Amino acid sequence: MSPAALAPKWEAHAAERIALQPGSIHLWAAETARLQSAEPLLSAEERASLARQRAPARRAMALGGRAGLRMLLRAYTGIANRELRFRAGARGKPMLDNRLDGGELCFNYSLSGGRALFAFAWNRQLGVDLEVAPRRIAAEQLARRKLGAEERRAWRAFPPRERDAAMLACWTRKEAYGKALGVGIRYFLHRAPVCAHLDSPAWSCGVRGQFAPSEDARVLHGLQIATPFAAAAALVYDGDALADDDGGASLQCHLLRSTK
Repeated sequence: MSPAALAPKWEAHAAERIALQPGSIHLWAAETARLQSAEPLLSAEERASLARQRAPARRAMALGGRAGLRMLLRAYTGIANRELRFRAGARGKPMLDNRLDGGELCFNYSLSGGRALFAFAWNRQLGVDLEVAPRRIAAEQLARRKLGAEERRAWRAFPPRERDAAMLACWTRKEAYGKALGVGIRYFLHRAPVCAHLDSPAWSCGVRGQFAPSEDARVLHGLQIATPFAAAAALVYDGDALADDDGGASLQCHLLRSTK
């Protein structure tokens, strides 16, 4: 028994001009070491920020993630890298400040264990989280502190040997939910019941009352995603649910192979 995850087909693509259809979502997976040669794309401010990171491995991974983001944003927008501008959106979430014909190009990414996972969509907020396995975690402690009662029951239904993997799945759901809202894990995690159905790769969760009584009544959709490498990963997004047929919105998954 393992947490259910959608197993999409991952196709290798270069970071060249990319067409993203309205309503669809693109995911990109990459090894951050393969992206580090694109360091010249980073701004002086980004390089200074990375230089303050003392741990070499974390600094290298962060460099690859930021360079990969810039490569992909350039490919989606056609805007030269030096002209890409960023601003802080709701609750400080990074956003593009460039004016685009399609509206707002939303993005999010996550780094773990030398891997990166990027998500892009037009006009729908996204959150994505990645946790490369195997990883030792205090699963029982996390269950008591971060899961609601129904979620704890679902988690404890797994055999003991499967509970670390199930907790990683829960954690990616919780963090992707917070990142979609722009708060990361700075919220009462047990109030977002996203792990009650770990036997399903898809779920949904409301927002109302999460941060304030007047919070809106949006419903966020979530997907547990099987990656090309050993990891737990989750995607959370707003708007309509992704359709399974060819006529509706879709999820496309790519392996990033270009480094410049």
